[in-house]
Amino acid sequence: PITRFFGSKLMTYLGGLAFPMFILHGPIGQIFYKKAVAARLWGGPMPRRFFPVYLLVVLLCSHAVNEGFVKSARVQQLASRATQWLAARTEGMLQDAA
Repeated sequence: PITRFFGSKLMTYLGGLAFPMFILHGPIGQIFYKKAVAARLWGGPMPRRFFPVYLLVVLLCSHAVNEGFVKSARVQQLASRATQWLAARTEGMLQDAA
């Protein structure tokens, strides 16, 4: 039962958003909750009852980044080329010390 739950479409989809959510939650949180930033934008930090809205904003932004950037074939090609370029120029430098 638990493996079926974690293997479900919803959980697989949310798992795919984990990296974009990790990257985006901090900067988005700064906009809504950091006193200095939120005071200039909204007059002060958002109240606790705003948290579900913040979570939805993070989720929507993560979906957009995942679909438009992470899954992009062009981005994947560029990352592959950059990895190959770096590997060719750092031969042996990235190995664990014995």
